Amino acid sequence: MIQLNVDFTLLNKFFGIPATKIPQYANKDLEEIMKIEAAQGNQKAADYKEILSDPDKLLKIFKLANVENKYMILQNLSEEDLDNLLPYLKQEQLARGLNFFTEEKLMEMCTELPVEPLLQMVLEKFTMLDILVLMDEDSLDKFLKQPDSERKYAQKYFESLDKKSLEQIMTYSFGAEFYDKDREEYLDYLENLNDRKYKEFLLSMEKGAKIGLINGMISQQEDLALLLDTEDIVAPMSLLMKADKVKLMGNLDSEFLIPMIQELPEDLTQVVLTQIDPRDFSEVLARDFQDILSSVVLFSTKMG
Repeated sequence: MIQLNVDFTLLNKFFGIPATKIPQYANKDLEEIMKIEAAQGNQKAADYKEILSDPDKLLKIFKLANVENKYMILQNLSEEDLDNLLPYLKQEQLARGLNFFTEEKLMEMCTELPVEPLLQMVLEKFTMLDILVLMDEDSLDKFLKQPDSERKYAQKYFESLDKKSLEQIMTYSFGAEFYDKDREEYLDYLENLNDRKYKEFLLSMEKGAKIGLINGMISQQEDLALLLDTEDIVAPMSLLMKADKVKLMGNLDSEFLIPMIQELPEDLTQVVLTQIDPRDFSEVLARDFQDILSSVVLFSTKMG
């Protein structure tokens, strides 16, 4: 049974119950009170279910600005009901619920995000280079092997390099015979490689050169970053303290935060939902939870 602090003056105002009669109802629940009053000819008591469908009156009678009262009601809602209430919370209110998760769980949930919003979030704190330097060579090669990582972006990157940088790359991949060539010779040679040989060349580069190449390609076409694996994108977040992880994840849109909060146990979801605006809560209760408000005993009246 939910125990709420009821405003007795409002029982008098909305249900016409004289203040002198309140003490005799101290240990009775709302439905019992209304049945007794209705039997005594109190029409407002007879119509109490209609009154409880009025959000303004619910807000006052149940003192929904009181966090404890909201929590007590939330404890009687089903998991599905709780999930349906989450969209009423603001982005920052949802984000506070992330504090209930472990750091490991926070990281896991990030890897389950779609690549685009995940990238947008991570790049608010880190650079693309921060992501790439933490990737192992297999992950770098996986990016370069994908058909969508078009050759034209790689070639344009090489065209942006000076002779010394090109010389280091070419001699590493093709041998000493490419030492001290003209810059244009390097570019022409790469330009004339067939697609298979060109791909083999990219994969033969040393790791640092691959990082520079991929960074240069993505700087030309940001959508190429969508080819990265979520595990690689989220990796820099492991360097953050939990509070900073939560702060960064709080920038996600509510559509991504809500499924995260739904992974909390019911009791913690209820705690998160105590932040719901009292007005919104009263309107939802009046519209969708008449079974909770009337059929189920919602509260026992308490003096004081």
